[in-house]
Amino acid sequence: MKTINYFILAMLLLVVSCNDDEEVSQPDNGNPPTTANKDVVFNEIKYQGSKDLIEIYNRGTEAADISEYWLCLGPGAYQKIGDLTPESGNTTIPADGYLVISYNLPDEKGGLGLYSTNEFTNPDAIIDFVQYGDSGSARENIAASAGIWTAGDFVPVVKSEDNSIVYDGEGNGVMNWAETTEVTFGAQNIVMPPQDDVRSVVINEVNYGKDKLIELWNNGDVAVDVSDYWLCLGPGQYLQVKNATVVSGSAQLNPSEFLVVSWDQLSESAGLGFYASNAFTNPDAILDFVQWGASGSARENVAVAAGIWTAGEFVPQVRLESYSLAYDGEGDAISDWKEAVNPTFGRGNAAEAAKTRFTVTITNKINYLGTHVFNTPTGASNPGPVTDVNGSYSVKFKAVPGTKLSFASMSAATNDWFFAPRMTGIDLFDASGSAVTGDISNQIYLWDAGTEEEDPATIATEPNGGTTGSPDDDNTVRVVKNDVTPYLRTELAYDSSTRYFTLTLTNLVGASGSTPIVLTPGLAVLHAQNAPLFTVGQPDRGYGLKEIAEAGNPMPLYQWFNATGSQGAPLRLSSSYTVFSPAVLYAFSTTKDPWFVQGEQAKASSGLEEIAEDGNNQVAYEYLKGLGLPVAKSNETAPVKPGESLTFTIEVPQGLDYKLGFGTMLVDTNDWFISYNNDGVALFDENGTAFSGTSESDETYLFDAGTEADEEVGFGANQAPRQSGPNTGAADSDNLVRRVTTLNDVQFGKGAINSSPGVTWFGDPRGGYNLIEVNIQPQ
Repeated sequence: MKTINYFILAMLLLVVSCNDDEEVSQPDNGNPPTTANKDVVFNEIKYQGSKDLIEIYNRGTEAADISEYWLCLGPGAYQKIGDLTPESGNTTIPADGYLVISYNLPDEKGGLGLYSTNEFTNPDAIIDFVQYGDSGSARENIAASAGIWTAGDFVPVVKSEDNSIVYDGEGNGVMNWAETTEVTFGAQNIVMPPQDDVRSVVINEVNYGKDKLIELWNNGDVAVDVSDYWLCLGPGQYLQVKNATVVSGSAQLNPSEFLVVSWDQLSESAGLGFYASNAFTNPDAILDFVQWGASGSARENVAVAAGIWTAGEFVPQVRLESYSLAYDGEGDAISDWKEAVNPTFGRGNAAEAAKTRFTVTITNKINYLGTHVFNTPTGASNPGPVTDVNGSYSVKFKAVPGTKLSFASMSAATNDWFFAPRMTGIDLFDASGSAVTGDISNQIYLWDAGTEEEDPATIATEPNGGTTGSPDDDNTVRVVKNDVTPYLRTELAYDSSTRYFTLTLTNLVGASGSTPIVLTPGLAVLHAQNAPLFTVGQPDRGYGLKEIAEAGNPMPLYQWFNATGSQGAPLRLSSSYTVFSPAVLYAFSTTKDPWFVQGEQAKASSGLEEIAEDGNNQVAYEYLKGLGLPVAKSNETAPVKPGESLTFTIEVPQGLDYKLGFGTMLVDTNDWFISYNNDGVALFDENGTAFSGTSESDETYLFDAGTEADEEVGFGANQAPRQSGPNTGAADSDNLVRRVTTLNDVQFGKGAINSSPGVTWFGDPRGGYNLIEVNIQPQ
């Protein structure tokens, strides 16, 4: 039974006693008083609260001096009115006027008489009388003898200390007095009866999925101990409240308070009854009921017989396991229940969860793509420097459009000078996608590594010159010459049939002469972003460039680039060159990610196939939005290249265990995408503090959506950049969403890269594919 039933009853009573919601009563004894007749009566009395008040009304036609009148409660409890200080008015009360005085009255029961003299036992002296709380007060018999009260009658005790009792002006009995919530001392009475106390506890919220919680709400006016009450789903499925696991609140429920308990027997389709006793088939014992998922539950007929449910009705199932069913407080129909995306257990269903706004940046971190040592002069059989005029080094490598080339080779007749391209590197393909070939010498500079002071005695061509020397006064990398064409010719050739480039460095001067040039073994680096080897104006990074610039030793730098993580996968080399598609970002409070589940097929209409195959994030956005989740599309609507980012803003409720998820396509694949694992990333810790930073990037992984057969990364005819249209390509023989545990690099010829978890964070100590970084910042 809901509060609304009691409320309707109270309103009906109010209609009986009120006109237009209030009644203004003008005291009237039915016979107009004669001239010079003193006709004064008690009109309003307040006997609880911080100050007790008595209002006396002159309903006569002339002023009435009552300074010699008395108030009397009984023996020893009396006071002459003239000795009291009025709160308002005067002891000489004008016709139709009021006197309000303060007088200490009993809080629970009393009988108050108004006397013309202090003959308190004389019926002829008592003018008016009212009795409240109980019968039998000291002056009740005097008033009864005077014919102004009926023995045994009394006005009930007020329901609130803020209320008063008022006279209706119609007679001398208990029926002429009423409690009012509208206190009007010194003015006409307004009768506003208080509502009757309501004893009511209802089922207010249910989560039958993730947390299996039930919330009981005292929506009445009095405290209720529900310890001995029962919850029942059907035969063999019942739980006494005092034996339930309490999540919050107390079984001693005060008005407006909540009790939240957990019960693991809740299921996706059930009918839950709340009972005053364990007479589960008795309609008189059931207090409330809700049915969801399907009709026909075991206690439906009991609830129907009790008039608190309609046969055959049920609340639809919630869309996600973390959502709850919430009662609107209005009645007993299914229309009074709704799905709550953000449950409010213990706080009331109208409560709004505070939200935190996050900005999220997903950066394409693809950078280092391959390294190649060159150390054996053309035509030679053993490693060594190039000392002859027109002697050269050649090195072959694979690359794809978007790739840049940098290299470093020492000019050995110096302390720490080296030949290298500009900091940005050399674009290996032009804007049309054609390979850059021919003489590129004008893009090569001579650099000072800033690691050793120039001293002819300690140059690398002198004995021990590669290991001795003083630190440079200027320890920054800087240009020595920006035109090295007299010393070095740099050329590129490309074989389209094999997709191999050939880089050739030719010494145009040789070791003899006044300005000798000696080329040393060096390292070529394929990269996607700028400055792979050094930053102009900054000190050497300490990764191995110094060893090339001072001693012509490329191995420390090669080893730094090719280091592996704890699981044997590359620590710094990216697996592939690709762009990221526009992405979708969302927050969820379910146990597992609602967008996809590893080991299961992609969900119909989820948009996973569209984003994984074609980079279309709209379908996924609409799907997640339809689930009621916080969701955002990236601000960027075009694919982002290495070094570029996808950005988002999303607002997430606090205190509800929300986690972050996202999805973006690895565009040069058939159906691979990057996302968090199925647990997502917690946006708040147990103390409610919002997460901040990039460390949770280690939860990002490379997934195969299982919707299209895989082709070589970067070269498949059915991959988005090359396919004839969306959703093109053969079906995958394995249609389950799964981690990409091996990636065969044919773009740069690195071969198979193994990462059993499919790690994608550039910076993960396990090593992996080195593709991405996610930065989460609360605002």
